[in-house]
Amino acid sequence: MVRAIGKNQTLSQPTGGLTYTPARASRTLPLVRRVVKDLLRLHETMEQQRLQLDGFQQIGDPIDREAYRDELEDVEKSLTSEQEKWTQCVAELTAIGVMHHSPFDGSVDFPALLNRRPIRLCWRPGDTAVEYWHEVDESSADRKKIDREMLPALAG
Repeated sequence: MVRAIGKNQTLSQPTGGLTYTPARASRTLPLVRRVVKDLLRLHETMEQQRLQLDGFQQIGDPIDREAYRDELEDVEKSLTSEQEKWTQCVAELTAIGVMHHSPFDGSVDFPALLNRRPIRLCWRPGDTAVEYWHEVDESSADRKKIDREMLPALAG
């Protein structure tokens, strides 16, 4: 897991008032890609563990209760550990002012201003640079390509 947070920074506080331009956001992509890769892996693992827990709950009266309890405890501990790693990864993004989409699909947003109006620059895994945007209240499915005419209005 990537460690972008210094000793004097807290995990829960985002960088206040930070806005990005497409170029500045693109410069953060080496770090963002690594954190998002970790988040995608964690998301998949946690989903599998939740499915296992659902399966345990559907078992009526297991024959070997001790083995059942041990397996259940192992899955619960593993899920808790993965959730803690998830929280740390999200905190790493938050520390640089980047937000993940919920439900998580790998997309992240960078706060930006378009003619002094708050918007979100949007990046997804597979994008080579930050070249999309959407309104604050829209999802990544609503993202639009940044055109050349917008660039002066996005200048920080």
